Amino acid sequence: MRFLIIPDKFKGSLTSEEVYHAIKKGAEQVYENAYFHFVKASDGGDGFLEAIRTYRNCSEITMQTLDPLGRKITSKYLYDVQNTSAYIELANSSGMELLNSSERNPFLTSTYGTGQQIRDAITKGAKEIYVGLGGSATNDGGIGIAHAMGFEFMDRKDSPLKPIGKNLKQIHDISKSKTFLNVSKVQIFAINDVKNPLSGKDGAAFVYGPQKGADADMVEELDEGLKNLAAVLKDKSNIYYAELPGSGAAGGVGFGLKSFLNAEYLSGIDFILEISGVRDKLENQSFDYLITGEGKIDAQTLSGKLIQGVMGLAKEYNIPVLAVCGKLDVNLNELTEQGVQDVIEIRDIDKSLEFNMRNAKILLEEKMKQYFKKLL
Repeated sequence: MRFLIIPDKFKGSLTSEEVYHAIKKGAEQVYENAYFHFVKASDGGDGFLEAIRTYRNCSEITMQTLDPLGRKITSKYLYDVQNTSAYIELANSSGMELLNSSERNPFLTSTYGTGQQIRDAITKGAKEIYVGLGGSATNDGGIGIAHAMGFEFMDRKDSPLKPIGKNLKQIHDISKSKTFLNVSKVQIFAINDVKNPLSGKDGAAFVYGPQKGADADMVEELDEGLKNLAAVLKDKSNIYYAELPGSGAAGGVGFGLKSFLNAEYLSGIDFILEISGVRDKLENQSFDYLITGEGKIDAQTLSGKLIQGVMGLAKEYNIPVLAVCGKLDVNLNELTEQGVQDVIEIRDIDKSLEFNMRNAKILLEEKMKQYFKKLL
């Protein structure tokens, strides 16, 4: 039996490597001579740098930046000197995991720290910069990044505005300061796998704002702010990317990177699958199963997340797909219609969430063993 394993992490419980080892250990108890090939993947969110490090010979650059609330932290990014390419994980400076639950407030957070990393990479000679989006604590439309690059945002009284979510509605004009850094000779790539537009009911604020700490009134105001930012850019620069799928990624950072830095959108999972060389392997080897998964499979899974990209790969090479998850929160038919042969939910429904997360490795291993035993 031959297995190709491309899982996402089980957030807060297992890394993708731990998911892989649990799947492998469970399957080996049924198939002694099984072959396993693991692809460390990321859709551009948490774990993006670790996935890149697996396939690229990069140096780690550490530097002082600001966290989402403007506090000094030490952050990192990767730099490939030979190819003058930098890889930045937005969550490293602007991520939700940098804040405790009481601090999460997209009115007050900013992506300025990520902009500091982009600026640093450019000054070090980077000609291509890949920014992995995901896990952000922000809903600033990318104005924090833009401010770090030298853009200024003013209100109707021509007073400068702090680049945070609650000020989006106040933006009346945009200019370039003395610190503006020209990026015309640098190609920026926004790596993400969400398809949300910038604003509206499917946009950044409404879909992702609540999980970042926004209440209903805040969501409405943030959405209006994002619409205002798009309108000002259209009026001042004739730039309008608000409806482009992916512009709502990371609280509108996709939109900001494209509008201010002329970024190109790339699918995170397609990008990782390309540099991993997995397609070359599939051209020369066959597999009985492709196993993927994440902690919770829900509606967002089918909106461009890692699993959907993996399902596309399996369909391309006609490999049966098994999906594993801690909790299945979408109709199984929606997955089988897209090519998933079966979903293996590992949680013990009689136990607490804390128990299931703490014991995810054992539960996953046991469920894999049970599943494959039934196939004999």
